[in-house]
Amino acid sequence: MNPVVGSEISVSPRSKGILDALKAVSDETRLRILHILSLGAFSVNEVVEILGMGQSRVSRHLKILTEAKVIRSRREGSLVYSYLPDVSLLEQESFRYYQELSSLLLSYREDLPFWQRDLRMVHQILEQRERKSKGFFDRIAKDWESLQGEVLHPKLYRSWILEQLPNQLSTIVDLGCGPGGLIPYLLPKAKQLLGVDSSANMIEEAQSLIGNNQNVQFVQAQLESIPMPDASVDAVVSSMVLHHISHPPAVLDEVHRILKPDGILCIVDLEKHNQEMMRDNFADLWLGFEPELLESWLTNSGFSVEFTESIKTESIFKILTIKAKKRGGQNVPSN
Repeated sequence: MNPVVGSEISVSPRSKGILDALKAVSDETRLRILHILSLGAFSVNEVVEILGMGQSRVSRHLKILTEAKVIRSRREGSLVYSYLPDVSLLEQESFRYYQELSSLLLSYREDLPFWQRDLRMVHQILEQRERKSKGFFDRIAKDWESLQGEVLHPKLYRSWILEQLPNQLSTIVDLGCGPGGLIPYLLPKAKQLLGVDSSANMIEEAQSLIGNNQNVQFVQAQLESIPMPDASVDAVVSSMVLHHISHPPAVLDEVHRILKPDGILCIVDLEKHNQEMMRDNFADLWLGFEPELLESWLTNSGFSVEFTESIKTESIFKILTIKAKKRGGQNVPSN
């Protein structure tokens, strides 16, 4: 039967979504943006700097990709960051083709226009973030414990961490150990403790605090590259660290790598807030996290989330705590 001339053919939401996504990525600049966001979340101004284009032009391309659901955005105070949606969140949706389309295109990233230039610019942005954060912590290393105590209430979450860790562990890593304030509390829990921080001054303060203890070692290193063998650690503690990290999923992948199967990860961080002063006063990159976002990152990195809890404080902030375990026998996923 021939179709009736002039009749309308209905398009299902799924079909429309596919067409919108295909249209969104059929542009050189938007393909470049897709590649950039595969390397982390970036603000509009950062994408402008990476591409070397005007803000209005970049904003238009970001809007097209966002409306087509190829990318997502989240507000961090006065800034809006764009990012690729997490696979674990997409599994809850009916339209998996967003992630599948992005993965297909990014599998040919080396054939994309300007990919080497964009990669180089992305690394420059990430290095700028790292220098700013490292410079801040180098400057305030001696005063960090007192400064943190005024706002972040370490006594509350330190007791929670100790409750989650069993006794007689072999090795615990204190990720972003700062001046070592948590180390004395962890000492009864394990035979060996390793404190890792990217700030040389923080490591110096921690060594001064702990002294010559054969059970404790400190190392200055990027948290995305921890100098430990695969599957060598019983537990990792991340205490008020992730909101200072450019790309937290990369750190979670690295934690997964060094943990033994069924190894424990305890995360303490700030719940999502809108206090810009934390960016200025404490060099926070992210203004806290939604529990669902951290849980999705953990799932993607190969963890099973045991539970998530929000702890109220006397200040305007809420503390987010998550206990997770490395799923036994899994290899490190690559984001």
